[in-house]
Amino acid sequence: MLFAWLGTIILLCCECQSISKSSYDQHRPSARPDLQRYGEGRAGAVLAQASGRRSLHQNALQSEDVPKTVSSDFTHQAVLTSYLTNKELETYMQGYLRRCGHMARMFSIGQSKEGRSMWALELSNNVGAVEAKPNARFVGNMHGDEPASRQLLLGLAEWLCQHRTSDNRAARIVNDMHLYLVPSVNPDGFEHKLRHNLGDVDLNRDFPDPLLLGSTGLHPTGDEQPETLALMKWTTETRFVASASMHEGAIVANYPWDGSTSPNTTYSASPDDAAFRHLASVYANAHLDMHKSQEFPGGITNGAHWYPLSGGMQDWAYVSGQCMELTVELSQHKWPSEEQLPALFKANLPAMLAFPLAAAFSGLRGSVHGRLVTLGGNTTDFDKPLPATINVEGIDHAIQAGVLGNYYRPLAPGTYNVSAVMKGYSAMSTQVTVPSDGAGVSHDFILLCTTCQDKDGQAETKDAYIEEGSHMRTAIYAFVAVGGGKTVRRQMCVQASVAAGCSIPCKWW
Repeated sequence: MLFAWLGTIILLCCECQSISKSSYDQHRPSARPDLQRYGEGRAGAVLAQASGRRSLHQNALQSEDVPKTVSSDFTHQAVLTSYLTNKELETYMQGYLRRCGHMARMFSIGQSKEGRSMWALELSNNVGAVEAKPNARFVGNMHGDEPASRQLLLGLAEWLCQHRTSDNRAARIVNDMHLYLVPSVNPDGFEHKLRHNLGDVDLNRDFPDPLLLGSTGLHPTGDEQPETLALMKWTTETRFVASASMHEGAIVANYPWDGSTSPNTTYSASPDDAAFRHLASVYANAHLDMHKSQEFPGGITNGAHWYPLSGGMQDWAYVSGQCMELTVELSQHKWPSEEQLPALFKANLPAMLAFPLAAAFSGLRGSVHGRLVTLGGNTTDFDKPLPATINVEGIDHAIQAGVLGNYYRPLAPGTYNVSAVMKGYSAMSTQVTVPSDGAGVSHDFILLCTTCQDKDGQAETKDAYIEEGSHMRTAIYAFVAVGGGKTVRRQMCVQASVAAGCSIPCKWW
């Protein structure tokens, strides 16, 4: 029993840039079409908040949970032939689980002002699991009078289910990623044909602004709308590599910064400007028409160069969520006719497949693990995943590896000096070249432990240096993790060595 206990303790002992912005075409796109609400006022009185709603975790559904009474009328053809009501959308998603539950999970990320669930689908061959795979998402219908994405994202879910074994892109998304689709984050606005939510707030102006508040002022204040708070919580908890928020009013892929220190329409480059331009171009070039735009060169635009705004989701997600988010405009006109939906889906499908794959796999990816060092200077075979900080020289924006040590760092093609840093470990640096063919590059960091943390948090250098031999390592690891005075710990070390059947005398330095 003691030896098994020691094995548990082992995991606790050791806690022990220059890319310039590409020259930008000085042709400035014209102002965006009217951004006011669809229609005059609200259609009907605000309904009382629905009762009996379940929590976020209680709302998770998989195929075995779907009621047997789900209507069979909602097939994939209905997705692209008509706009589904909020209730029909929920029913359709439940029906999707009946057909594709082996690769899907349905859950709510929160509730709207009026009490409607903000439903999401997770698509993966291992839904609900915490894995060393990248997460990406598409968010739809943030403005209630821009509903095309509701149908297009359901269409994408259907296409992935139908082609997961016959198309390499679908197979890689389902097998190597977790893709999340939220057809409507403003169901109240859709219900009442409003741009704003039922609090009369533009949700894409409701996020803390990093250019105004800095990186330390981006936590929820409590004044945000419930839809905004739900998105913020989900973003910070799930750690998305990339995201696309789907809108209408133009045909373009928009990238940060949206905000600007100037009220004028001037280019506002984020630290990852090159990577954002690359990802926006991936979407635009894969789209059947976007890259041909006469208004936006290459079908992409810097947000502030188009028109500056404060409180947008993509700027906040980049700083607070370490998420490379684009704002994708799907249609020149808001609320396109139902007859236009099949053509919109056909034009966007290649881009909706290319974007998450490029964000996850065309840049830099890999893992970070920690190792101890023996007294003789050799590294042990003991590895520990580390949530280390990944820095790219010349880019003032670091990301953090996941709890399993995995990291995904979108980068434009080029050569970079990259380092992994973790308190208590020696930093490691390397140079990588991201190819232009989309294959990306992989690098695994091994960081050597330089200190060990006592139970009381006091670090003692060299306490992790150990004799050779797996049993002795086990004893020393447990000894260091327990903490306490050196005399007590020395006694525990001897006891642990004996209990582990270790023939080497216990030593302490």
